[in-house]
Amino acid sequence: MRKSWLSFLLFLCAPLLFALNMVVARWLNGSVPPVTLAFGRWLVAALLLLPVVWPLLRRGLLRGAAPGVLAALAVLGGVISVAPQYGAATYTSAGNIALIAALSPLFVAVIERLVWGVPLRPAMLGGIGIAFSGILVAVFRGDLGALLRLDFNPGDALMLFAILAWAGYTALLRHRPVALPPMLLLWVVAAGGALCLMPGVLLEWGYRGIPHLDGRALSGVVFLGLVAGVGAYGLFARAVATFGAARASMSMYLVPAYALALGALLLGESLHPYHLVAMTLVLGGVAFGTLRPTAS
Repeated sequence: MRKSWLSFLLFLCAPLLFALNMVVARWLNGSVPPVTLAFGRWLVAALLLLPVVWPLLRRGLLRGAAPGVLAALAVLGGVISVAPQYGAATYTSAGNIALIAALSPLFVAVIERLVWGVPLRPAMLGGIGIAFSGILVAVFRGDLGALLRLDFNPGDALMLFAILAWAGYTALLRHRPVALPPMLLLWVVAAGGALCLMPGVLLEWGYRGIPHLDGRALSGVVFLGLVAGVGAYGLFARAVATFGAARASMSMYLVPAYALALGALLLGESLHPYHLVAMTLVLGGVAFGTLRPTAS
């Protein structure tokens, strides 16, 4: 009985940490520039993970991995899917960020179709249409006039770009699996992401000036490195081991609900009826497109 409750708690906590990543990025609200924030997150994560993976590195486990695939995973999962997300947090709400992130399973299916020729089921096409209609409701705030004028928040466009990169990372990992322990792979993404982001940090500092990192900013960076960079991934990997990949992925559908609630409670973000409509359409579309009927 206790084990089942712990498993249920694990299922609930993994998406909570992913939602906290979005809420804390929104809480920082541009006090740390997005590329610097992404770099700081991965630097903290890489340093925290180093004692854990050091014995694996000494055994030379990286030698057998394909360097091109590892580099692509670091760029997609550590750079392109993170820095634009933190840029989006300057402009749009944590709820909108999470709603767009919920499209990830559908984008993975589209990328698999375009790159690897994986067939798209009719249900998947229907789910994509339903979920995108929900994103339109969120992005244009339920205002048909705003839709007709294409009056959207630039943060939503940045988040859409970031989640496309994350979907590419997920699809690549699925079709070009890397034979590394999960924590070592995460360290590669973290260290590789920080390394790739360094030139962007220098450009950002040259354009915007070196940011003043006060206590709030530093605590936010450390929190993101610990919670988003290590904790969320670790809990999700444990959920996959406990429930299987398909059922564990279903827990991610809770992220928008958590983000909307936490954004309202902690950041004072307003909740509107269109948020409920958007979340219903997005999660309904994702569920419709990704759930396979069981044979009778």
